[in-house]
Order: sequence, then C-alpha cells, then structure tokens
Amino acid sequence: MVWNLSGRVALITGAASGIGAELARQLAARGMRPALIDVDRQALQAVSAGLPGAETAVADVRDGEALTAAIDDLAARCGGLDVAVANAGVATGGPLRLVGPETVEETLDINLLGVWRTTRAALPHVLERRGYVLLVSSAAAVFAPAGLGAYSMSKAGVEALGRVLRTELRTHGVGVGVAYYLFLNTPMVAGSDNSPIFAGSRSRLPGPLAKTWPLEPAVARTVRGIERRSRAVAYPPFLHALMAVRGLLDNALVDRVSAGTMPAMEAAFAAEAERVGAGAAARAVGGR
Repeated sequence: MVWNLSGRVALITGAASGIGAELARQLAARGMRPALIDVDRQALQAVSAGLPGAETAVADVRDGEALTAAIDDLAARCGGLDVAVANAGVATGGPLRLVGPETVEETLDINLLGVWRTTRAALPHVLERRGYVLLVSSAAAVFAPAGLGAYSMSKAGVEALGRVLRTELRTHGVGVGVAYYLFLNTPMVAGSDNSPIFAGSRSRLPGPLAKTWPLEPAVARTVRGIERRSRAVAYPPFLHALMAVRGLLDNALVDRVSAGTMPAMEAAFAAEAERVGAGAAARAVGGR
C-alpha cells in the first residue's frame, strides 16, 4: 500500500537542521503539513519560514512534560497527527573508559529516552489516524564502531524500541518503522570530521562505509518509506544487506578493523580531555 501524503500532518523532532530540516522540506513539497519541534528557536523559525502551513514548537526531548505539551499543542493546531518522526539526537564519542560519564547518560537521555518520550506523547494522536511512526536509529545500531559507545548504545535501543512497538501497534492499524543511515552530509557528521579525536579514523573503514553520503537522496528514500509505511528505511540501500549479516560484521568489521583505530583515538582523546575536560571532549565529536 502506498499512502497519499497530501493533506496529512507530520510531526518531526530535531527539525531545525540536518535530517529533520530536509525531511520537513521534502514532506512539505509532497503536500504534507509539517509540525516541527526543536530546542533551537531561531533555526527552527528559519526552516519553517518557507514551508506552507508549518507549525512549530520549541521543546527539549529531555523534558517529558514540556515535550508532551508541545506535541499536544501542535496536534491541536494542525487538527491531528498522521506521522510522527522521532529524529532529535546528538553524537558524542571517545573511548568509554575515558569519556566523562555524564556525556554517556546525556546521549542516552536524548537519543533513546527522547525518542521514547516523543513516541509516547505522539501515539494517542497517531492512533486516532491509524498513522505511522518512524524512529531514527543509525547504522551504528548494526555495527558499533569503536569510540562511539554511547551513540551506538542509544541507537541500538531505538532499534529495539521500534521492533517492539511495531508488534504491539499492528493490531491498532499503526505502522512503525526504523531508519538507519550511514554518515550523511549533516552538521553532526561535519562536526565529527573536524574533531581532533576522530579526524581520519573513518579512513580505516571499507570505502563505502567511510564515505559521507549526500543528505537529499537519503531523505528522499525516507519519504518513500513513509509513503509505504515501511518497517525499515536505510541509506545507502546496501545497509539492508549489512543488516542481514550483522553477526559476521561484529567479527570481521568491528572487532578487527574498528579496533585498530583505538590506540590513536585514545591518545587524541586524552590530549583533548586534558585541554578541555573529558565531558567537553566527548561532546565535541558531533553535536546536532
């Protein structure tokens, strides 16, 4: 079944930049009305300014009460919600034995619990429309690269959450999908490329895994996934094959290839942590 998106309403968190902003643009071009949430008011207004009928709310996915109020308000202003995309996230990194523990908990709070809070608040509205929920995970849920422990944990949790919700909500007519992306051309990935800790670390990965992929076709594939209420959205498409053989990847890719980056990464992180502190060093890897 292919859904007609025109006239429907899409809630998107983390909508002020990167994947969220581009998804808002492409869905609006298909006739959807965007209901956008972010913590950055100015950037959110800049994104929404060119989108017909867009409604916005400023909220932090770490604050469940404020987030729920924002989603309820957007649903009221838009006349309901057909689609909810839980996209807000951050990237932090560094060897787990060296990073500030608060950054691990912060990453889980935003990337995993923030997705849960978004989904929980949006579900009553999506249920009314027998709609669709898309949880944004990552290729890091498929293979966990060294140095991205907190990020990988959070995204693996998002994947598991999506799989459970898919089963639980099927009888209610609600579709649930999980999105997986490799390195896309977003501010988050640009931040990691400029990090003194991760600069050059991707070069040890096999070519397609190390590449920065363009954002627009990845989001176009996501739009098609929403149209089809897909169980999984992946970009680049070969991620589907990697997901099928993830057990082999743990041994061949993560244990052997990725582990080889650790000596240089640990030295770089230790130097950066001495300069700015372990918490700031971990947060500097990606940002939003």
